[in-house]
Amino acid sequence: MDKHVRIITVTALSLLGILCIASGVMYSSLQANNVEEKVLVVVEQKQVSKENDIDIKLKNLTIEVNTPLSVKIIDYLDSAVSDEVLANLKLDTSEVNVTEPGTYNYTVTYKKKTYQGIIIVKEKEVTNNTLQSITLKTVNINVGTALPTDVSNYVIEPLTDDIKATMLIDLSKVNVNTAGNYQYTITYNNSIYTGTIVVTETQPTLSTNIGEEPTPTPNPNPNPTPTPTPEETPEQTN
Repeated sequence: MDKHVRIITVTALSLLGILCIASGVMYSSLQANNVEEKVLVVVEQKQVSKENDIDIKLKNLTIEVNTPLSVKIIDYLDSAVSDEVLANLKLDTSEVNVTEPGTYNYTVTYKKKTYQGIIIVKEKEVTNNTLQSITLKTVNINVGTALPTDVSNYVIEPLTDDIKATMLIDLSKVNVNTAGNYQYTITYNNSIYTGTIVVTETQPTLSTNIGEEPTPTPNPNPNPTPTPTPEETPEQTN
């Protein structure tokens, strides 16, 4: 009877020990989970903080008049950004007038934050082969002759295609159907040059032998060879 009681007692104590151990394991597990949750929260907060710390730097650009603006946002960035950030950037160049020299502002917006850059529009640079001045020709044509359209026909100096493209010729005062002297102008390098076009009547060719006997046309064969005649056959008498 005592042995049976002792066995039961030992079994009860063992069961109590098992329960205590299990409780300790569960408590430790809960603590570990709490620690992991706290660590995860801290990591997420740091990631959000990094997104808010993104600093976008823009370029200050200089272009010539009438140069089209790029539509690629990356051409305006002076700092590297991730593809995700780049996809969320919005470019606004609506205040830039590329047809007028001046200094203009443009903006790039990212998540309600706006960054501002500068675009300078300047006059086109003058090339080294530009002539300082030009000399115009006096052009002579006959009545009814069409005027040449190439400006190099009116300028003494040799011209490149780039220089000719900057010239403006005005032939509106020239009447090619009436003889006379007319002026034409060429505008170049902010200066106006004036030349002359002379329209003349076509002169007919006059004979210098008026009133004289016409000169006979020489015979191309002055000593012709006589044509031989057949000899006559004498008559025979019976």
